[in-house]
Amino acid sequence: MPSTLASARVAALFLAAASPSAALAAEHVRLGDRLEAEDLPTLDGGRAGLLSAKALANVLVFFRPGQEHSTEVLRHAAAWSRDFAGKPVRIVAIASSRRPGAEVREAVKGAGLRGPVLVDEDDRLYAKLGLRMLPVVAVADQAFRVVAFEPFRKVNFDATVRARIRLALKEIDAEAVDRAANPPRATMPNEVEGAVSHRNVRLGQMLLERGQHEKAAERARHVLALDPRHVPAHVLLGQALAAQGRCEDAVRAFEDALRLEPANAAALAGKAGCKPAAR
Repeated sequence: MPSTLASARVAALFLAAASPSAALAAEHVRLGDRLEAEDLPTLDGGRAGLLSAKALANVLVFFRPGQEHSTEVLRHAAAWSRDFAGKPVRIVAIASSRRPGAEVREAVKGAGLRGPVLVDEDDRLYAKLGLRMLPVVAVADQAFRVVAFEPFRKVNFDATVRARIRLALKEIDAEAVDRAANPPRATMPNEVEGAVSHRNVRLGQMLLERGQHEKAAERARHVLALDPRHVPAHVLLGQALAAQGRCEDAVRAFEDALRLEPANAAALAGKAGCKPAAR
């Protein structure tokens, strides 16, 4: 029983690491299903197997020539072929028989992909798998079980497919696949606390230097509407108002800054240098 439970746990982890988008890519095949070993016509007029029992990872690249994303996937496949050379990985490209052979050949050659190019007669294989979108990459293990269906996406596609191939090769575990497929989201500059406000203040300072005083004041007010405690924005507003001769308003802005940061040198200098007009 322990070995059975362990095997079940491994299988669960294995499938958990597979793409959550698999159901979107193929309607009739689910992760863990076994693909049928069959021969298909090749682009060169022969026949070749869809799958190979000698390969630990069978990579099936379904594409449409003339489609931008398919071209990108074919280029990725060419890189996989080079980078996994010498390992039990078999990569085949599959195109519909409805596409002209010359067009298919040109797409594969242009991407630099070498290896079998299979022809899906009357889209029979596409229909059997229930493919919903192109391009898509399927990965099957040595037992022809489906371990991934990856529809193309701009973000992290290459790293995800590579990880699934390596999982089939038993080079990494399911947790490593999950890390590759779902890396920590990079922090964008505008997600750093206060970055947007600081950027607006810097822009306002540039506008001030160019003599565009009212536009600089608008930048400061925009920041303060979002963050009333932003000291540099109070200082910028004071400087912009002072440059327009509006010293009374400028002093109020500098005092707002000093209430938040009493030792702020720019606010102290601004207040000292701006004398409100006598009433």
